[in-house]
Amino acid sequence: MKNSLLFLVFPVLVILATMGGGCYYDNNTYLHPDIACDTTAVMSFANDIMPILNNTCGTNDSCHGSNNTSGIALNNYDGVKQMIDNGKLLSAVIWDGNASQMPQGNLEQIDKCSQAKIRRWIAEGAPDN
Repeated sequence: MKNSLLFLVFPVLVILATMGGGCYYDNNTYLHPDIACDTTAVMSFANDIMPILNNTCGTNDSCHGSNNTSGIALNNYDGVKQMIDNGKLLSAVIWDGNASQMPQGNLEQIDKCSQAKIRRWIAEGAPDN
């Protein structure tokens, strides 16, 4: 009886042990989130920068949209370029103390990948592309 029970339980244990693929912390995306961040390509205002601003800066007419409450429109190239030229956009994003920390009211900065993309785009001359 013990042998037949062992033959039934052992295969189930082997299957369970091999499922799951390992620990949550074995995943490089969680350990090194910047690995998936490609900043080697030319950054595009429309494809790379505007999505970041749309997701983090209230460009939907709350904080930095057309009818915004801040007086700073980041929902179009001209408004963004003005903040690039005066140095406030990058300063606000990286929290270097030279502008108000954004997103306002957050305890954390925008992610390092988004910061790297904004830095790269600015280093490329902040083109309207």
